[in-house]
Amino acid sequence: MTRENSRRKGLILLSMPRSGSSWLASLTNAGKQMGVADEWLDFAHLTPPKGPEGRPLLNEKTLRAASTQNGNFAVKIFPRQLLQVVDEYGFDFIRRARREHDTKLVLIERTDRIAQAISLVRAVQTGQWTARQPSRKTPEYNFGALAQAYFHISRGYDFWKSYLTLQGFAYQSFRYETLIQDQNPYLKAVSAHFGLPVPEVESDLEIQQDNRSNQWRIRFEKDLETYGIPASAYQQKQPEQGLQNALKVLRGKPAKINRFGYSA
Repeated sequence: MTRENSRRKGLILLSMPRSGSSWLASLTNAGKQMGVADEWLDFAHLTPPKGPEGRPLLNEKTLRAASTQNGNFAVKIFPRQLLQVVDEYGFDFIRRARREHDTKLVLIERTDRIAQAISLVRAVQTGQWTARQPSRKTPEYNFGALAQAYFHISRGYDFWKSYLTLQGFAYQSFRYETLIQDQNPYLKAVSAHFGLPVPEVESDLEIQQDNRSNQWRIRFEKDLETYGIPASAYQQKQPEQGLQNALKVLRGKPAKINRFGYSA
């Protein structure tokens, strides 16, 4: 495997939840040559000591987990994950990856935001993020949660576009709705970056859309026409849940806030 400190090829997928990014990651992961794309900057993986002293270990650990045996790496990132690393470690993982390695940035966007919002709310409620996972409960329609999810998703995509434009980072964008019909443009672009042949693979992830989602959409559009957008949909920051945060509030201290927070 390529040494940890050598320049290597990398891929970073930028998106929002329920955009098909896990499905696309499974396609490139299957060949075992183009990195191991996953949410390596998610909270569960941020175990090194916080602050500047933890930066080298976090960066090394992330690249190691995200790499295949040939040294190529792939990471899937949502805005809250990038900002979590900025908050806790004081560095921008994407900037560092671009500076130290030959890193391709790909933005995955979903045009049908209502369908994406429905998928997000259902996943949050049930804990079923893929068809392989069991559902903890039957999802229940929630007009306010769907409206809030829609705004949350849109803010996330706006964040990525502003982030990329302001820093002048080159990137390639793809639409979920186009790729669901033909994944080859994405596979060709990623394979060309890594200098590898286009893999002939099929994902084992199933599309999670059923009649319940269609019913929710009809009801949501009717509720929008009847009631308009609920005020809760505009909320951009939410207090973190948990006993420690509740105790902070009781002591008169400011609650800890999750940027791009979301709850159903």
